[in-house]
Amino acid sequence: MSEGPQERTATFGEIFAIREYRALFVSETMSVLGDMLARVAVTFLVWQQTSDTLLTAATFAVSYAPYLLGAPILSALVERYPYRRTMMISDVLRMVLVALIAIPGMPLPVMLALLFTVAMVTPAERAARSAMLPQILEGDRYVLAIAVQGMTRQIAQLSGYFVGGVLATVNAGLALLLDSGTFALSALLIWIFVASRPAEGATNVRRNLFRETGEGIKLVFSHRVLRSIALLVFLLVGFAIIPEAAAPAWAAELRGDGYMQGAIMAAAPIGSAIGSLVIGRFMKPSTRLKVIRPIAMVTPLILIPAMFEPSLPVVMVMTALVNLAGGILMALNGLFVQTLPGNFRARAFGVMQTGVMLTQGAAVLGVGALANTSLSMTDSVGMWGIAGVILVSLLVLTWPSARTIEEATVAAKPPAPREPAEPPKEEAKPKPAPLGRPDAAAKADA
Repeated sequence: MSEGPQERTATFGEIFAIREYRALFVSETMSVLGDMLARVAVTFLVWQQTSDTLLTAATFAVSYAPYLLGAPILSALVERYPYRRTMMISDVLRMVLVALIAIPGMPLPVMLALLFTVAMVTPAERAARSAMLPQILEGDRYVLAIAVQGMTRQIAQLSGYFVGGVLATVNAGLALLLDSGTFALSALLIWIFVASRPAEGATNVRRNLFRETGEGIKLVFSHRVLRSIALLVFLLVGFAIIPEAAAPAWAAELRGDGYMQGAIMAAAPIGSAIGSLVIGRFMKPSTRLKVIRPIAMVTPLILIPAMFEPSLPVVMVMTALVNLAGGILMALNGLFVQTLPGNFRARAFGVMQTGVMLTQGAAVLGVGALANTSLSMTDSVGMWGIAGVILVSLLVLTWPSARTIEEATVAAKPPAPREPAEPPKEEAKPKPAPLGRPDAAAKADA
């Protein structure tokens, strides 16, 4: 028995055969690689100028600032304009701003102001990119594309950190110029290969921007299915980030050095890449939906053995597994898109991006606060896992049924366009008989 269209898993060849997706894939990969180069270079420059640990850490954390100061509002603004245009303008702006940061002798306050501006542009570009992707790829192709981009992002981050560290010691300005070049390339690829489409929310009646932002937030958290997906995503990323964030203190408790810290941190993207590949490529769509709840329950459980002070290899396995389980985010992302009305995509994705970033930050601060008490870092990670089991259990118990999800998916689909009604056919009228020929008229009537 052959698989139906909804059960067939998409292939890599299918998504990369689409020219627009290839352009988006390359542009995002280059941008992520450049961002990592710039992040290492800027923090290196700040440390060189100040030798201030707190200021250097704050520079690294600037990328989180937009999600505290208005990313949902920027996402609502994105709904008003074509996504392609927004992405190109964002890339050009970041290209110029990063090139300015690379100017030798740039004063530190100006450098930080430029870096903050770059960070403020990023959420709009990401919201537009996230909203455009479902316009290009549908169904399981979209889920596979998310998985591919997740794997590539991890590889680009690792490569960017490594190359950036090497370049920063030689010439930090060169790393920044390379980052500026990646934004230029991204804008060029989108301009040449991505078709222009009107924003799905462009036809809406424009009201107050803050009201539109509130509507996006309200939609996500008042909709039964969207709310459940959002909360589960926030919880999962709040656990997946913990081993990576705790790596410095965890390595110290293992009486290790920077090598141990790097080994723990490197296990996270490896696990994430494997999880994205297995769940995004080799699982059928129906199977993904079935494993959401079991995998969600397993994710915080993986952290609990930290209380038994495991060795470095075990810690690396735990880190990889908790990020591998996070691969189910691909299925949740696909389900979110299927349940989401098209004219709310950018706003809803902005809400999700903000929630993910804030959850990760809160999780890191929470574990750090626990570790500052009498608890060790290993105990803190284990306690975080126990709390996670309780929270995820509550959410899983209230997870919407398959029927509810199906009804929400059907309701989100745009109505099919009506076929124009055929004009009524005119009845054949009898031809008038020629004058003086009544017999002809009679034959016509017959």
